[in-house]
Amino acid sequence: MADEFELPPIAQIGIVVRDLKRAMDAYSESLGIGPWNVHTASAPPLNCTYKGEPAHYRVMLAFAQFGSLSIELIQYQEGDTIHRDFSRDRGEGVEHLGVHVLDLDVALADMRERGIGVLQQADGMGVRRDGRYAYLDTESSLGTVLELIQPASEDSPPEYVHP
Repeated sequence: MADEFELPPIAQIGIVVRDLKRAMDAYSESLGIGPWNVHTASAPPLNCTYKGEPAHYRVMLAFAQFGSLSIELIQYQEGDTIHRDFSRDRGEGVEHLGVHVLDLDVALADMRERGIGVLQQADGMGVRRDGRYAYLDTESSLGTVLELIQPASEDSPPEYVHP
């Protein structure tokens, strides 16, 4: 196995929700988490594959910091994505844990050496379109999906901030 890659600490918790506004309000009121930066994510413009095939999808995302963790709320809207599968099969709940990596290709090579496959992968995030992610096929072994995130050098501004 590649010695140069070590899994970083968890940086994000991804939670699938059915109603983004209701979920943002609940997390804000119950736990004081917020404000929420809200974005639409879609492929295209992201270049995405789902289970190895070109994919098109759209989701609404809301991000807020909770200490050192980023909480990501995900409302599925359409298309081929693991978020559709989770929503259909489980409803709402924690879907994935995310870690930030410096080089997605190095991290993916290490995961493949460990026998871990990719469920969904995309590039083109952020203002400069240099951010990338990969959701790994770890649910059977870890009980959840692991997301590797190569952050964009400059985040896209949110469509709006809630509240």
